[in-house]
Amino acid sequence: MEESPKLGKTERYELIQSNKALIKSLEKRLKAKRFIVREGDYQKQGYIRLLIQALKVQNEILKDFEIDDLKKEIEEMKEQIKCKSQV
Repeated sequence: MEESPKLGKTERYELIQSNKALIKSLEKRLKAKRFIVREGDYQKQGYIRLLIQALKVQNEILKDFEIDDLKKEIEEMKEQIKCKSQV
C-alpha cells in the first residue's frame, strides 16, 4: 500500500484563510451603503464560484486523507489488542 503524504493543520489553516479572505471581500462589497454594479463584476462572480468549488474539492481531499489515516490507526489498534489478548 502506498504511503499517503501527511496532511493536517497547515492545509486546514490555509483553507480557512482562503475562505476568510473571500468572505471579507464579499462582506465589504455588500456592506456599502449603495451597491453599484461595476464593470467586471460578472467575471469576478464566475471566479468566486470557481474558487468556492476548488475550496470544496480541497476540503474533500483533506477529509479523505484524514479518514484513511483514522482507518489505519484503527487497524493498528485492533492488531495491538489482538496481540495483547493472545499473551
